[in-house]
Amino acid sequence: MKKTLVYELRRNILPLAVFCVCALLVSVFFVFTTNLSYTYRPYDTGEEVLELSNSCISVFTAILCVLCAVVPVMQFSYRMKQRSADLWYALPITRKKLVLTRLVGGFVLVFVPYTLAYWLGVACIAMREPHFAFWAYAAFYAISLPLGAIIFGTNAFLFTRGNTVADGIVFVVLWSVLLPCIMTVCFMWVNVPRQPFGGLGASNYYNGFNGFDMAGFLFPYSPVAYTAGYFESFAEREPSSDLSLFSLCFIVPLAVIEGAGAYAGLFVCADRDKSENAEQISASWMGYRVLAPVYAFLLLASVGSVFDGSVIAGVLLAIAGIALFFAYRRSFRLKACDLISYAAAVVLGIAVAIVLMST
Repeated sequence: MKKTLVYELRRNILPLAVFCVCALLVSVFFVFTTNLSYTYRPYDTGEEVLELSNSCISVFTAILCVLCAVVPVMQFSYRMKQRSADLWYALPITRKKLVLTRLVGGFVLVFVPYTLAYWLGVACIAMREPHFAFWAYAAFYAISLPLGAIIFGTNAFLFTRGNTVADGIVFVVLWSVLLPCIMTVCFMWVNVPRQPFGGLGASNYYNGFNGFDMAGFLFPYSPVAYTAGYFESFAEREPSSDLSLFSLCFIVPLAVIEGAGAYAGLFVCADRDKSENAEQISASWMGYRVLAPVYAFLLLASVGSVFDGSVIAGVLLAIAGIALFFAYRRSFRLKACDLISYAAAVVLGIAVAIVLMST
């Protein structure tokens, strides 16, 4: 395994250099083109007051999230090509160790550019505006590393459920927004008459949160985003809201459970994934055979709330839903199990929409 790990690190020298340069340029450019603070004179005192306006933690978070989305695709795309899969699986190393090697290489590609961009950006901030609370930068960096590892592992597991690169990317996107979509649809129909905002039930507040807040809690990138907002308020010497703290107490443990499941799935499925599946139809239960009917149900169940029960909208959504099955089979010929599951999802979605509209 040692030789494989050394080769993996040497193989990633060029992409590592590219990621480092890009991350550093984005970080430095953003810091030097952003107004970090401004001054004003209150009417009551007339004394000049310094107001810290942007700690730039958001751009560091964006760099981390982009790397955690791109690098898993690079590191595990070898499974999606027949020749590369045969080559890597023929090495005198177990598949679990191969997964571990790829994970280590991926961590290097993510966290080395992120670390360089982060601390160089913080150094530039210190040169421009020394009044920030810099302990908050150190605290956020320490917490962002495990949160980034969770995002990386989740994306890696979802991507490897596909047998082609395109299918893997689609699985990452669809699973990432599935739970937020379910929560949004639920709140569209739950009309809580407390501080209504807009017209949709999804925008009504429930114990301080609206439906879109609750949906956002379940997005894979929310833990690092909410954590960044929490420490950004400390860096700018402003008190953080109780809402942000409660959000962290809710979504961070959820993210830890999700990440642990993703890494466990990577190693459990390592020996089960066969090289002959590369470039074939992605028949995993984590793929289209579950996602297509679930999304068809969600889309049709939300017709009454979003489109006021429009029949035309329902037909268009039903047609859009079956497109996932065509992508799954790579053909317009669907199997009987596909038609049965899709028809059941459509009928159930329409029934739920009718019942909810009638009540």
